[in-house]
Amino acid sequence: MRGMVFRRPEMLLAGSLVLLMLALYSRSAAPQIAPAPTLSDAPAPLPVSSERSINTLKARLRENPADVAAASTLGLALLQRVRETGDVGLYGQAEQALQTALTHDPKNPDALIGMGALANARHQFTAALDWGEQARAASPYRAAAYGVITDALTELGRYDEAAAAADQMVQTRPDLASYTRVAYQRELRGDTAGTVEAFDLAISAGGSITEHTVWTRVQLGNLHFNNGALDLAAETYTQALAISPQDDYAQAGLAKVAAARGDRVAAIASYEQIVARLPLPEFVIALGELYQAEGEQAKAEQQYSLVRAMQQLNAGAGMDVDLELALFEADHGSDPQQALAMAQAAYGRHPNIHAADALAWALYRAGKPAEATRYSTEALQLGTRDAAMRFRAGVIAHANGDTAAAAEHLDTALAINPHFSVLHADEARQLLADVTR
Repeated sequence: MRGMVFRRPEMLLAGSLVLLMLALYSRSAAPQIAPAPTLSDAPAPLPVSSERSINTLKARLRENPADVAAASTLGLALLQRVRETGDVGLYGQAEQALQTALTHDPKNPDALIGMGALANARHQFTAALDWGEQARAASPYRAAAYGVITDALTELGRYDEAAAAADQMVQTRPDLASYTRVAYQRELRGDTAGTVEAFDLAISAGGSITEHTVWTRVQLGNLHFNNGALDLAAETYTQALAISPQDDYAQAGLAKVAAARGDRVAAIASYEQIVARLPLPEFVIALGELYQAEGEQAKAEQQYSLVRAMQQLNAGAGMDVDLELALFEADHGSDPQQALAMAQAAYGRHPNIHAADALAWALYRAGKPAEATRYSTEALQLGTRDAAMRFRAGVIAHANGDTAAAAEHLDTALAINPHFSVLHADEARQLLADVTR
């Protein structure tokens, strides 16, 4: 099953795994967009990741175990295959292939980049940064190395450095992969117009890489949804489906729009079909919350149990899932102390704004709202337009008796996106009415 990246409002965390050579998700000025390509070595072509191609590469390696190109390409192809199928069991195979390449060529940039991408996908961000720096040293003009570095720095909460790395990436090679990282840096800083601009450039640069272009359109749709622009979101998801009619992420986007428009029956039907095909945590949680909103608690709990089973598989594949599970358990679990322990562990390893948000919420759920305030404030430090974060900050402020701050946060949450959650949007409206009475 796929890695758990559901920390963002749409529970995508995301990163998201995101596309291997594209972006994971994550106060200085945001990076600028380069007007034209500058010096760059030729990047390795994106590996074709069909089973047939993977089997062909494996056959090449059986014939010649020292074939570095075959080993590194196989490792990258297997990572992309995880993105396509959600099978995190392939991580071990990918690591083995990449390590084989490095055994014969310790400075092979493709293998180093692949190891960095694998570490990021497993949420091992300190290790990912080290691999990215090794890749940059081996091939300073390989843009993908800066992608690994940007992703790792972002998730480690080193936002100024991440912005600089994203800027270097787009200066090195302004393409779909670099523009999407610029988009995320801008989104983190609350620059919606700049984020849309970067996504538009990414889509234009996508060329013939259909899946990556579709993925980017879905992220643009998510941005519109998260800003409450339902019509724009629906239009963007529909554009993605016009290119790839079976794309589950775009289908989920339309289901999310349907739920926001009040058609929960249609949304549930869509999510049931999506989960049957691709049971990713973000989809399973969305379905569970729709069941819960409709009063079908038993069905909701079945979905939440499935998420916990996925956690065990993901952990078994070497993933660090404490952050994702902390927020999930704080919302849906019965043991607030367990959620708090996971949140504290995650924040200790990578103190980014999402970890601060999860820790604040876990502290509140554990009956410690005064301690939660520090982390809630930290989560909002970049000015990110995140309605769910603002909602949680409002609830925490209310618990501390700060009605003015509670009103400000709740009002901002609903102004950003009045449909941010099928469970909490109505709660935000009611609490706002109470504190402004």
